[in-house]
Amino acid sequence: MQKILHRFDAFQQKRPVLAFPIAVLKKFGDEQAGYQAALIAYYGFVSLFPLLMVAFSVLPLIIGDNTGLQNQVTQAVFDYFPVVGDDLERNIHTLRAHGWALVIGLLFALYGARGIANVLQDVSNSIWQIPKSKRPGFPFNMLRSFGIIFVGGLGLVATTVVLGIVAANSDWGLPGKLVASIAALALNTVLFWGIMRLATAPRISGDALLIGAFVTACFWIFLQIIGTTLLVHQLRNASALYGVFAVVLGLLFWLYLQAEAYVYALQINVVKQKKLWPRALFSDNKKK
Repeated sequence: MQKILHRFDAFQQKRPVLAFPIAVLKKFGDEQAGYQAALIAYYGFVSLFPLLMVAFSVLPLIIGDNTGLQNQVTQAVFDYFPVVGDDLERNIHTLRAHGWALVIGLLFALYGARGIANVLQDVSNSIWQIPKSKRPGFPFNMLRSFGIIFVGGLGLVATTVVLGIVAANSDWGLPGKLVASIAALALNTVLFWGIMRLATAPRISGDALLIGAFVTACFWIFLQIIGTTLLVHQLRNASALYGVFAVVLGLLFWLYLQAEAYVYALQINVVKQKKLWPRALFSDNKKK
């Protein structure tokens, strides 16, 4: 078995189609990046409700009295969470405060949501191995965090709404679905590039982040396609053991899948930019 594995190792190092993805997987495992994905998922879960409160508080101010459009946007946002979206919608209440009470409430909600933006910066810079002395300090790191919140939050809402409208009003059949898929890919690529740009220190060029943004967009669309199947399976098993807490576990599971996809995309950026492939599976089997 050892001989077979070593032969495969030597084989994959000579073939880029195998060497590159294996190098990404190896780097992901060596750096225990799964813990980073779990950290993003945790802070994403903690920040989710403040962000939704901010979004649905500001929404009437932006849209006005257009009830139909408000309902369409709201439905599109909660459709982003397969299966558990209906439970979220029943438990999120729009802030009813006005004036200074609304402003203060939104500021506290944004402050609480900074956790996800801060951890995205820390994870991105850690994967790129940027020394802490070279990372943006105060107040620039805080400004970047708020930028991530606005770009990520508004971008996800915008792309979800646009795609929801296209899907609901398209009667073009296969051409319509193709247009919707291309639009989703383009919008999400721009969105994730913006998030990665804000989360990564300026010393890393924007071009170095492009392939990761594209890969994340592809992962995101794929997860949306298979998300319902995955969550139904996950909730069916969890409900028997945890009852009402199954929804929370399902939401965490969904956020972790997306966080893991994002971290893998960051690893792809680094492996490509720093040419960290081919990579030996065994320390004594490096390519000569």
